[in-house]
Amino acid sequence: MGQRVTEQGGSKARRGLAGASLMLALGFFGVGCGRPATRAECEEILDKSAAIELAAQNVTDPAEVQKRTAAVRAARGEELVSKCVGRRITQRAMECVRKATTAEQVDLCLD
Repeated sequence: MGQRVTEQGGSKARRGLAGASLMLALGFFGVGCGRPATRAECEEILDKSAAIELAAQNVTDPAEVQKRTAAVRAARGEELVSKCVGRRITQRAMECVRKATTAEQVDLCLD
């Protein structure tokens, strides 16, 4: 089963989730096509990445997903989003992210 994120301190699950989000936020933007990513798009990517990571840990209860995503946002959300905003993204990539059900699919969307 997945690791439990506690309210105190940083658990491995929270750090892993934040790390995965950071890799996505930094790694998906290529040069060329697209337009600058908005804050809302970056937050959506972070939220989607968090939901997928939590689902992989068998955490699917919407209230728990929201709680744990909020914990990541509180710990590192601003840092992650700020590194994403303004990077190049396409509408097609965002649509693909919205449909993704695995981290691998998100990676493919953002390549």
